[in-house]
Amino acid sequence: MIDAHCHLDSDRLGTSADAVVADARAIGVEDIVMAGVDPTGWAAQRELARRLPRLHTVFGIHPQIIAELDCESLEAMYIALEEALIAHRPVALGETGLDRLTPASKAALGPQTNAFREQLRLARRFELPVVLHLLRADEQALAVLGEEGLPAAGGVVHSFSGSAEFAKKLLALGLHLSFAGTLTFAQSRRLREAALITPADRLLVETDTPDQTPVPHRGEPNRPALLPLVIAALAEVRGQSFEALAELTATNARRLFALPG
Repeated sequence: MIDAHCHLDSDRLGTSADAVVADARAIGVEDIVMAGVDPTGWAAQRELARRLPRLHTVFGIHPQIIAELDCESLEAMYIALEEALIAHRPVALGETGLDRLTPASKAALGPQTNAFREQLRLARRFELPVVLHLLRADEQALAVLGEEGLPAAGGVVHSFSGSAEFAKKLLALGLHLSFAGTLTFAQSRRLREAALITPADRLLVETDTPDQTPVPHRGEPNRPALLPLVIAALAEVRGQSFEALAELTATNARRLFALPG
């Protein structure tokens, strides 16, 4: 199994990253792809990947932090991101995208859009896949992706949370869709429809550790060791065996992120 998206540098794990990774290894999660938010997180990722095998870095400027940055700070972060991509080539660029969940994030949609475009261009330049965070900004995101295009290496929408119709539009662009613990929720009918229509070679699974903890562990910090619950839910939706979905999603993650094996 491969966890395609998590935040092992978070201070909300409830225990050490070393313990979290050890638990994941014990149940068969071979590789873990970490997601980038800001320069502090990128540095923490590099240190974790240096100490622990088969952890993979992803560097990006998360759309949720854009509202906190003035123009000068954001420009400095672009420079820092470019330098990090040159010095410590990650397996992807992200998280980047658009987020309209809160009033503050809605107000920052303009700067978010600029940052999204800038990072798509960096991903093309460095020939990296992109990890997209898209939340309540379907049409705006499709407009940017249609105008800018994806890097040749492709990309993934992490923790996909939209409808089957939105999924079809993203898939038509060549994107992968990654499903998380929300697939285990009782109210996830719409999400299950999207998981069912996603082509087999575009499926990924993730935990988004420490968030989006699957049933029956709601209320606990999420962790990669709970990835089998996501795979089991996906297997039920698609009428396939757990083993087949575990192997399929791992193969897809290795191909998208150019992982060993």
